[in-house]
Amino acid sequence: MNTMARLVFCLLLLPLFGEAQPFSTVVEERSYADPPTGDLVSNGVITPLDQEMKNFYIRNADGAIEVKLAAGVGIGLQSRVQRGGFEMGKVEFMVGKKHFSYDLPKDLYVKRTFKDAAAVQTWIDRGRKPILDGKLYVEPVADHLPSAEEPWISGKFINENGRFMEVKIGDEVFQIGTQGYDGMHRIMGLLSQKDITPFVQQAFVHGRMEGNVFVASEVALRMLEDSKTQDDPKLGRYLFIGDSISGNYDKALRTALKGKLNVYHPPTNCGPVGKGVANIVQWLGAYDQPGLGWDVISFNFGHWDSKNTKEQYQSDLEKVIIELKKTKAKLIFVTTTPIPGGYPGPAEMGEDGRASGRVQKTMEKYMNPWALEVMARHPGISICDQHSLIKSEKFYATWMGNAGFIDKAIRNDYGDLHIGGLLAKPVGRQLARCVLDVLGRTDDALSPHGLTENDLNPERQRAATKGLDAADFADLLTNDERLREYNP
Repeated sequence: MNTMARLVFCLLLLPLFGEAQPFSTVVEERSYADPPTGDLVSNGVITPLDQEMKNFYIRNADGAIEVKLAAGVGIGLQSRVQRGGFEMGKVEFMVGKKHFSYDLPKDLYVKRTFKDAAAVQTWIDRGRKPILDGKLYVEPVADHLPSAEEPWISGKFINENGRFMEVKIGDEVFQIGTQGYDGMHRIMGLLSQKDITPFVQQAFVHGRMEGNVFVASEVALRMLEDSKTQDDPKLGRYLFIGDSISGNYDKALRTALKGKLNVYHPPTNCGPVGKGVANIVQWLGAYDQPGLGWDVISFNFGHWDSKNTKEQYQSDLEKVIIELKKTKAKLIFVTTTPIPGGYPGPAEMGEDGRASGRVQKTMEKYMNPWALEVMARHPGISICDQHSLIKSEKFYATWMGNAGFIDKAIRNDYGDLHIGGLLAKPVGRQLARCVLDVLGRTDDALSPHGLTENDLNPERQRAATKGLDAADFADLLTNDERLREYNP
């Protein structure tokens, strides 16, 4: 072997002998933090590494990252805290059918790090304004103001003030935000190492990389649905992915599929397709484990991408589809619902090739055609055309003509682009019909919609559904062929 060949051979072997993997999900926490914290973070669904769960893997868009717990590692809870929860000394929430409750100590503390002396000086120069990216602690933390040598701020929690905590340090009060991913508080020390559980928790790890191993000094656990304890094993499993519009039709969809499928949604607003690329592996969970596979998955990204470029939007959709196909589930793309008439009129594409934003016709001119071009490359993906149903059915005409958002100070009685209340019922049942059909269950009727005469009383309607034709609406909810018209 000549000298050049030996050099090439050695370079090829380097990754096998400890060179750090360039994990894309290992980043500085909230890189837009100002001033920056310098914390190195990542997150993913926990999967086992050793039987005692002293160490574990997180599974995310990078595949699997080995996590080693440093000596004295802090274990915390990452969760929303209901209004008044801090004053009552309790964190309570539901995940699926399971209730979680944790008692908070009388005294809580807050700590926020700075990346370096320059970050500390930036904060001082700006008048020591409120800052984000702190954490709550149940164990006492000493009062401390940041300095070049010791770049952190810490003190005692007094009370919650909007998105900030009022923190007393000596005789002064500072405002520090303690919310992380999805607006959830990080409460460190509330849990312990024995609480780490694979497959039903998402871990947010803080620490440093040593080669390919993430050494965690702090871990915050977010609880996920434990499907093994709440699934009906006789039923299949369905995951629907979407933004707040999917939250609008959540109840109608679940009602229509009651007793027919175990129905799940990721524990978040799935937002733009870029968020899907970063999180799809976590949302899919441990589908390769017995009993945790998916029979059908529906997905949508659109409203949050209304200023995206065609190239980026389509490229990211393809990345999401690659992961979805690995599950072997039946796939359904749900078209993005239209922008109603109370929003500004149609606009042309921006000079930089971006779609026109949340204005009328953006979805029909840009986002949906772009998405459907991608789906055409994957003939196995079915389409649920919620956009066409809303544009075509007279039930939506009043909402389509009048709903909108112009200014926070102006309340629109017709609502905005969200389809709440009765507006959500037809699209939820349309999707449910599509789900059963792609599973080959075309003769399986949807479960009853559960609406009462009072619900359908034209005199009891809000502005967006005023003058409801109750008979026609009931037919729209129950007529399978009518719903199927919009599922090409």
